Amino acid sequence: MSSKKLVRVGNSVRGKKLIPYDGNFDNFVLSVKSQFNLDDSSSINFEDEYGAEVYSAIFPIFLDPEGIQNIVFKVEGESPVLEIDLSYSNSPQLNYLSPSVGTSGFSQPFGVGDNFKPILETAVLQNKLIHAIVEDCTKKGFVDDKSSTILINEFVAKLVEIKGESPPTSAQKQFAAAILEILPCWRYSGSTDGLDILFDEVSRSGLIQTRLRRIHQKLHTVARQKPAEKAKKKTAGGPGAKIARGEGAADEQQYDSLILQLNGTCAKSGKQILQELIISTFQHRNSLRQINPQSILLIYTKFKECDFMISFEFSLMKGESANNFTNSWPAFSSKLLIRAKEINSSPAVTKFLAEESDEWDESLAALFLLLHLIPPAAQGKAKGSRSNTTCAQTLMVTYYNIATPLPSILDTWSDDKRQPNLICRGIDKKNLTSFFLVVDKVLLPIDATNCTEAIDRLFKSHYVFSAEYDKNLQGLWKFLQVFIYKIDVDKTDLSRKIKQVSSQLNRILAESLE
Repeated sequence: MSSKKLVRVGNSVRGKKLIPYDGNFDNFVLSVKSQFNLDDSSSINFEDEYGAEVYSAIFPIFLDPEGIQNIVFKVEGESPVLEIDLSYSNSPQLNYLSPSVGTSGFSQPFGVGDNFKPILETAVLQNKLIHAIVEDCTKKGFVDDKSSTILINEFVAKLVEIKGESPPTSAQKQFAAAILEILPCWRYSGSTDGLDILFDEVSRSGLIQTRLRRIHQKLHTVARQKPAEKAKKKTAGGPGAKIARGEGAADEQQYDSLILQLNGTCAKSGKQILQELIISTFQHRNSLRQINPQSILLIYTKFKECDFMISFEFSLMKGESANNFTNSWPAFSSKLLIRAKEINSSPAVTKFLAEESDEWDESLAALFLLLHLIPPAAQGKAKGSRSNTTCAQTLMVTYYNIATPLPSILDTWSDDKRQPNLICRGIDKKNLTSFFLVVDKVLLPIDATNCTEAIDRLFKSHYVFSAEYDKNLQGLWKFLQVFIYKIDVDKTDLSRKIKQVSSQLNRILAESLE
């Protein structure tokens, strides 16, 4: 070891400093006291980053490895607690409390995050930018994407500094809990502990975990063996989900006469009779949805003529959710378009709002904006490529001039549009008056008089025909399913991005559902 060696010395209240060690432990202790403005009479103890005591006899051995070592000191008789009141009333400000004060500045107990809370509080206090971001997010009630990136980079750097580049899972979870104590608005309301956005034990896609992976990629340039893939939790939620177990295939002959009568009834004059027949044959279609959903349109040809059939069928399947979208979307879409820049100021969102959103009907503009907020996710190797947001938009909605003949639409239909697609016709994209669905290249009428109702029927068609969400639109549809329609809330596996956006839009959602 050289005659002098730098040591990174830290304290949860006073921060960190580099102090030289010349081989004399007593001189080093005096230097620490001097640099941190401690009285000479103060008694201090040193610990490594894991909390193990480092005493004078092993100090040279502790410093023997190459590089700058980390060490923490504690002052005897002093509680290493620095409190920040981030509850922010009408005049938000930071309150500095002396280390001897034992009360907490937070209304909630901070549980598993105790060890990291003082460190994060100090980091916020010492960085004006981070302090301003925390204050701004708390005022707004959500963490926008730009703030999220800055905060995660800063906070995870602190975690790595304390626990190394591969902190244990338990430490990551504790760290996430501590962050929520400073920023409660980052909490995900859909889970008990609220950690999912920052730390997700199932999908490993939390912001902390994602940031650590990127750090590892930069630090380790040598090739590594691909780790064995963890089994993913299967989800029962969504339109492709199985119906209740134990319901076997329906007896085909039992329904033959009813199906013939349904398909032969006039859609315009026999609405009541049709509804009765739809109810009578509902169990048969439930069976088809489970074993052969592609056959529904082949057997029940009345879907091609009866515009209310999709809506009515969905009401039999999910009656409690049937009106949730049409009741809340008009208010939600308006607020979303107004507040979008607060949530996400990325170039793509900014460009859409400036150049495209005004061209479309407000309901559709908000739907496309939501697609920008929850863009298509990378599918990985052997899973097909990811569409850009503009292409993904056409997989969901296609516009035609009102004069376009319907047969020509099907004649030129793209094979890429495999899942249910909404056809909107009008004199322009803002004035749309005619709506249809294309499912399995079959044109279906819908009982929609405006864009909100048309979007609603498009979503419902996934359930009626047991059609899986297009892989490029999964994030968008799952968001609507769970947070607007309130379907399979506890059964549906949500990505970190969906949870993050739901947290950002929580206030708008609450206002729209009032």
